[in-house]
Formats: sequence, structure tokens, C-alpha cells
Amino acid sequence: MKRLASIDLGSHTARILVAEVSDAPRIKDIVRERHYVRLAVQGRAFFEGLSIPIAAQDRAIRALGRFSQLAASYGVDRIVGVATGVIRTATNRDAFLRRIYQETGLAIRVISGEEEAALTAKGVLSGVPGIRRPFIIFDLGGGSTEFYYGTEERETTLSIPMGAAVLTRRYLRQDPPDPHELVQLDEALSKLLTNELPHVLEGHKGLTVVGTGGTVTSLAAMAQGLELEDIYPEKLNGLAVTTSQIEEIFDKIKKLPVAKRAMLSGLDKGRADVIIAGALAVLSILHHFQVSSMVISLSDLLEGLLMEMMET
Repeated sequence: MKRLASIDLGSHTARILVAEVSDAPRIKDIVRERHYVRLAVQGRAFFEGLSIPIAAQDRAIRALGRFSQLAASYGVDRIVGVATGVIRTATNRDAFLRRIYQETGLAIRVISGEEEAALTAKGVLSGVPGIRRPFIIFDLGGGSTEFYYGTEERETTLSIPMGAAVLTRRYLRQDPPDPHELVQLDEALSKLLTNELPHVLEGHKGLTVVGTGGTVTSLAAMAQGLELEDIYPEKLNGLAVTTSQIEEIFDKIKKLPVAKRAMLSGLDKGRADVIIAGALAVLSILHHFQVSSMVISLSDLLEGLLMEMMET
């Protein structure tokens, strides 16, 4: 059994998982930690090729420095770190990654949206075994959403520029959002999904939709009335949350200012500012695929990275 660590540096959060991994591979969590780095701070879509501000870089480097120390304290045999979301197209991406290495000793590699989707699916399917085909796994992040289609005939991966942080910065400027802002965001999400996603599975009977990512797990925790300390894989993996439950949560949070949203059970304070756009994005996905519920997975890219390490 090896002690390994995986790191995901995303648009809104940086996360680490330290675990013991056996040859099967079987993953036993030791510690998880996340920090909100908020790299997607501009109002425009980051996918237009903007630069990551120094202040945002500093937040990320502090978080990664903490992760490096954490991994060392647990005596990990190997660390793998990847960058996702808005970092992919940032104009100063390479300089940022060099700075990370120089100041933390961590070599972070950028992975494509398609790689992220495949690795996330690997982690999800290990944490929620027995999902029947056809299924769709989606990972809603801060700057992008990755999709993995699994049918009897083929598997398809894709990534679209739809993330809770970027959508918040672009569309929701009032606190709480103005109803007109929400209408604009809803229309933009519907158009984006229609234009970007394959149409072969919409309305397919027996389709299972599996959601992962910080927004999804926060909504699941809120729907179940869980406290933050109760959010872990054994508690959430395989849990079913209905579309109507998420609609009820959305109708509640859209009327609350961020200070009051931050006090809600199951919602991390660092996610309170982007949860409205995130919840509407999740609803748009569920409506797009015409399903009445989704399966939750806390296991995701971090587990997928650990499995890839063991396999290679």
C-alpha cells in the first residue's frame, strides 16, 4: 500500500487528497483539504484569454504551499498536481506555473478538459460502482463543466466554458441577484447547452445523470440538511437528489444576500458567492437531459489522479 497525494488547482478552489492506495486500486482517505483561490475574478469570460492577477496567484501559491507541507507531514510517496479551468487559456499560464514550482516545489501540469472528464469519470466510477449505461457524468467547476457520456456503443468526453465562478462574475452583479440577471443567465445556459452538447441522449429512458464538483455536493448537503463535517464520500457517494429539491433550494437562495447564504447549513462560506449561478447551472443540465434526479459523487478528479498513478 502506498501513500499518495493528488492536487487539483481549479478556477475557484485548490484541493488536495492524501490517501493510502492499494494495487486494486483501493483508496482509503487520510485527509482532504480545500482553499478558495478565486482565479476567475474578471467580469468577462476567462476563456477569452485573460491573465491571472498577481493577487490571485498569491492566493493559489499560499494554498499550494500549505498542501506541500501537508503532504510532507503525512510522508507521501508521490504527489501529482494538475491545473484545470481558467488556467488552461490564461495568457500568463506558463509563468504562473513556473512561479508555483519555484515557490512551492510542486510541479503542476495543465490537463485538457477532455482529460479532466476522463479522470473524473474514473474517480466517480470507483466511488459509485454499478452505474448502468447509458449514463452521463458531469463535473461543474468554477470555470468549466466536464461531461463524460457512457453508452453501450461508445464513451465521449467534452468540456464547455460553463463554471459557477465565471458565470457569477459575468451575469450576477447585484446581491442578491436581480430577477432580470437570473433570466439572462438562464437563457445563456440553455443556449450554451443546446449548442455545445451532443443530442443523442436527451430524453433517453433509463438515463442516469451523475453530478460531482463543489456546487453539486453543496446542494446535496443542503438538501439532506448535513453539516460541513458530514460531507465525505461514504455519506454522499450514490445519494440521489431530485430536481425538485434543487429547485426548492434555488428558489430560497436566490432571494438571500451572500452574508445570509453563508450561514446556511451544508454550504461552505467560501462557496456562498457562487452557489446561485452554480445551482442554476445544475438545474439547466438536469432540465436539458429531462431527468427528475441525479446521483451524487464526492469522489472525482482527485481519486482519478490517484488511480492513474497506480496504473502507470
